[in-house]
Amino acid sequence: MVRTYKRKTTRASTAPETMLKAVRQVLVFKKTIRGAAEEFGINYRTLARYCTKIPREEVEGSAEHPSCTVGFIGARQVFSPELEAELVSYVLMAADVYHTLPPKAIRKLSYQLAKAQSLAMPPSWKENKQASADWFAAFLKRHPLLSVRTPEPATLASAFSKDMFYVKIKALMERHCFKPEDIWIMDEMGVSTAQRPDRIVARKQTGSLASDRGPLVSISCVSSASGGTIPPYFVFPRVQFREHFLTGAPSGSSGGAHISGWMREEQFVDFLEHFVRRTECSLQRPCLLLLDIHVSHLSIDGLNFAKANGVTLLSFPPNLEHSACGPLKKCINAAIDSWMLGSPGRSVTIHHIPGIVATALPQAATADNITAGFKACGIFPLNPNASNQPGFITDCPDAPVSNGSDSTRNAPDPLCPDPSTTHPKPTLETRLDWLACD
Repeated sequence: MVRTYKRKTTRASTAPETMLKAVRQVLVFKKTIRGAAEEFGINYRTLARYCTKIPREEVEGSAEHPSCTVGFIGARQVFSPELEAELVSYVLMAADVYHTLPPKAIRKLSYQLAKAQSLAMPPSWKENKQASADWFAAFLKRHPLLSVRTPEPATLASAFSKDMFYVKIKALMERHCFKPEDIWIMDEMGVSTAQRPDRIVARKQTGSLASDRGPLVSISCVSSASGGTIPPYFVFPRVQFREHFLTGAPSGSSGGAHISGWMREEQFVDFLEHFVRRTECSLQRPCLLLLDIHVSHLSIDGLNFAKANGVTLLSFPPNLEHSACGPLKKCINAAIDSWMLGSPGRSVTIHHIPGIVATALPQAATADNITAGFKACGIFPLNPNASNQPGFITDCPDAPVSNGSDSTRNAPDPLCPDPSTTHPKPTLETRLDWLACD
């Protein structure tokens, strides 16, 4: 279908009851189609079509309106006007906190929303796991406030996002009274089999052992403000995950598979399940999970799972990195060097990565490194002046901050609802309030 098509003529509209009277004149009173069409002001070809479309019993009976639809029916839209208006509001809100979404991210999110709401959608949406480009073009035409443009650099306004981040995290800590062991941060990094050796001291133009080019395995490590950790989550560059991929990994590790080796929406849901199992968080014992802004975290299924299990998600920019990730990369790199020196003639493969991580993780993820990372980010103890990097909230609906009174402390929590109550299917507003607070 041409996206810029404009109809040259206007369509005539005929009331359903008028069409039924005209058909009744033809079929019951034996009037000619042309004569009845001229009498009621209907195109005779249209009247001839409805003479076979309207059921005979309705024509011969006393019905006042036909059961079939009459007149032009426009293209069926996937979302209702209310849902689409909330989607527009969400996109604008994301732009206001400097988390502008590219077209592909909006198309993926629209598909996830339609699937979660059990809406009828074109087959191409299901095949590609995202809305079509034609739908997105029509979506922009229906909402002139939105446009595809090159983002401008954030300058002084970035400070607002930073202030928002620390204001929200303070409100969350006061509202939920999070203990250090309930505040977690997720570090995601990729370990490539194409090893880059550490620097050495030797003669000029000397060489060092290096592995061949190869794929990578991404690792998600989670640590708490108390200095504790949970077993890592691996994503292997395969189509299907097999349990033997985790041979040699730290005890309790979990994993998934994606052809790129990086986490995507499906693996993010699996990671959240792994996180809930290891931390034992629940609606009665909620926890805070800090993670970076990545398209894989834009998953309605994952965020609904997090809310249902008492996990409050709070996002920050990728450059606000936890300082424990740097030592871990260095320790992994050193462990790969040692492995290659002890295995001459062999190359590192993805199956060696879990064992190498098991060796390097205890050296890097020490309690001192972890707590120093939280302190450097200004997260715990809370210190907005500790970092000059902007951040923003991704799972914090506005709520009164606890002042110690019972009325505020016992107020209903949209993130951690009362498990004794039943809840209807969440609306778009409740599904998307994790990005920012109105």
